[in-house]
Amino acid sequence: MSSLTSRLIDTCRVTLPARVGRAELDAATACLIDSLAAAHAAYGEAPIALLRRLHTGAVGPSTVIGFGEQTRPADAALVNGAMVSLQLFDDNQAQMRGHPSGPLLPAVLALAELQQLPLREALQAFVVGYEVECRLGTLLNPSHYEIGWHATATQGTFGAVVASSLILGLDAGQMAHALGIAASMAGGLRRNFGSMTMSLHSGLAASNGVRAAQLAAGGFTADTDIFGGAMGLGAVFSREWSDRGLDDSLKTWGAPFMIVSPGATFKLYPCGRPPLFAIDCVVELQRQHGLRPQDIRRIRCEVSYMYPRTLIHARPANGLQGKTSLEYCIAASWIDGPPTLASFTDEAVRREATSRLIDLIEVQVPPHLSENVPAVRKAPFEQPVMVEVTTHDGRVLQATVAVHKGSPTNPATADDLRQKFIGCTRPQLGDDGARAALAAMNDETLQVSELMGLLTARGVA
Repeated sequence: MSSLTSRLIDTCRVTLPARVGRAELDAATACLIDSLAAAHAAYGEAPIALLRRLHTGAVGPSTVIGFGEQTRPADAALVNGAMVSLQLFDDNQAQMRGHPSGPLLPAVLALAELQQLPLREALQAFVVGYEVECRLGTLLNPSHYEIGWHATATQGTFGAVVASSLILGLDAGQMAHALGIAASMAGGLRRNFGSMTMSLHSGLAASNGVRAAQLAAGGFTADTDIFGGAMGLGAVFSREWSDRGLDDSLKTWGAPFMIVSPGATFKLYPCGRPPLFAIDCVVELQRQHGLRPQDIRRIRCEVSYMYPRTLIHARPANGLQGKTSLEYCIAASWIDGPPTLASFTDEAVRREATSRLIDLIEVQVPPHLSENVPAVRKAPFEQPVMVEVTTHDGRVLQATVAVHKGSPTNPATADDLRQKFIGCTRPQLGDDGARAALAAMNDETLQVSELMGLLTARGVA
């Protein structure tokens, strides 16, 4: 009888590629556009400069986004993964409980350049890797995330290694070893949220996926049934995992693909996904009532139980912590309007005005949003968020957002993504260059190496 891991491999190598169609490729193109925008938003940031110094010394075929340096695939994937994720402007997927493109796309791009592939073949591998990340999310969680694992880092490693294995043309036996190697590389703790290491999680996952596939291609060995039995992946990473659950779910993979249904969340604001609900509440209160920060006496915010456990920086000290601070995101939205990249500089976070507003904020978890409610525990970041403002003149005003803008049921439009891409890439590419790169992503015959050339900043040595 075949092993559980071999059945997963057969699904990924045979079943899923045959099911990839027009809708899946279009959804992958949207992720590509969004992710490359997010990467350019991190251009020139200090963590990226340091990673480039450490990881781009060896010459290879794979390009660092925006900079044009060509280095080894695993090194390019590491830097590019951190770039996509640094500003927390990258896509999100609720069932994954993480960010699917950050750990996946850089692996795909790096090896697609090595293999001299056109964009279409790269996107096909991306779709399959995306499915792996998200389906594992439904099987490992909620306990995997609650324990403190960062799903982007752990599940993302497996999406990256599967996509890498497909691009390199690994056979079933080699892919089993690649999965086993990757299992010992997977890691990433939520305790690092709000630090440079949070974005490094995506870089490491992408790089480890590439590295594991390349090692397996060269004959490196690992346990070949890493998903099955005692000390297997699920048994170590999750309290509710069952081998039978994975086995039973395989027949549903790609029917439909999760990149299509429910689909990705694309962010319109550069911060963690959970604060987006509260930001939309503030935007709505400002729209309806024209409130100014000086009008406010008290702010109360009702959220699910996972918010205080995830957004751990109530009083952030720098921009990266601000992106994972519910209190700061609320305060910044009152001061700046819909927050932008400029709202999350170290200087912006340290403004006296934001500190004063944070003093007025009380975050509450009401009984109906506690972990004792099964539906809430299953989907803690899919619950409505309420923001209530008490003004100095005695008014009590509320706004509740059940589905924030950019989520699959309240989606970002194609024009939203175009504007995001142009806005994030214009400083490096100029208007004409940004529009040319955007147009090129709709040409699936284009070589990935050509696209990476179009994404390189003008005038950069």
